[in-house]
Amino acid sequence: MEYNWSEKNILIAEDVDVNYRFLEKILQDTGANILRVMDGKEAVDFCKKHDEVDLVLMDIQMPGMDGFEASKAIKSIRHDLPIIAQTAHAIEGGREKGLESGCDEYIVKPININKMYATIDKYFSPVA
Repeated sequence: MEYNWSEKNILIAEDVDVNYRFLEKILQDTGANILRVMDGKEAVDFCKKHDEVDLVLMDIQMPGMDGFEASKAIKSIRHDLPIIAQTAHAIEGGREKGLESGCDEYIVKPININKMYATIDKYFSPVA
């Protein structure tokens, strides 16, 4: 299935370059505009200043403010902005903690590309 998200802006909050490059690579064929921040505080600040962000891919384990804290802060100012948490550490209770902090979805790395596309598309496709 092909996805056309050329009108969409996806913010990737990811401090590890190789993980960011992977996400950037798998999303490039969708036409989405990819933006990047390196930690949770940057993600919150960016979302405050840029209401054109359509979706956030939030790494959970980042220096300073982690993805849980950042998601909670973002949702307090932009409650309808979809946030998809992604983490390499499938911690017990992690999914629940992610959803409680405001994440709409929780994906464990290694990322299944088709699942990632379908999850994002759920927020970008108009409801019939």
